[in-house]
Amino acid sequence: MQARRLKTLLSPPLVVVAVFVFLVEEVLWGWLARLTAALGRWAPVARIEAAIQRLPPYLAILLFVVPWAIILPVKLMALWLLATGHAAGGIALFAGGELFGVGFLARIYVLCRPALATLAWFVRLEGWVRAASAWAHARLDRIALWRRTRERLHAAVAGWYDVVRRRGHGWFAARLRAAHRLVRAQFLR
Repeated sequence: MQARRLKTLLSPPLVVVAVFVFLVEEVLWGWLARLTAALGRWAPVARIEAAIQRLPPYLAILLFVVPWAIILPVKLMALWLLATGHAAGGIALFAGGELFGVGFLARIYVLCRPALATLAWFVRLEGWVRAASAWAHARLDRIALWRRTRERLHAAVAGWYDVVRRRGHGWFAARLRAAHRLVRAQFLR
């Protein structure tokens, strides 16, 4: 009886966390991986990435600590802002830190994956994580609210892409396209 009661109590918050994690994985991971790959075409960053790709497997694993070491002070500052009544600043700082951390982690994974694939235990762990992710996605796909949320989020992202790709009209769309051209020009040199 206690186990069923505990499951009933814990299931809703865990579903919310899972939905958030999978939305981040589905939308942000790929987008941030492409963004950091574009950043990798910039000569100074390309040299650093080349050095990262030459790392032996265990040094590559240590490199995964870097995003958390960088983001921890940012998260602590965000918590301090929240605790002192600066909710908007705290939330913005936390979200910005998370975006940076996820993007940085996605790029490190892409760069270090070949070296890490030489470790048998890493390949097994990666397979287990992918299987667990597929299982969780299958469970979430049965929930109508999840499917609707995912569809709306993908539609919103597609709408932003349309604005950037010259299909949007108006002042904001023009400024967004100009910023996009400016950033692309910096990386295509």
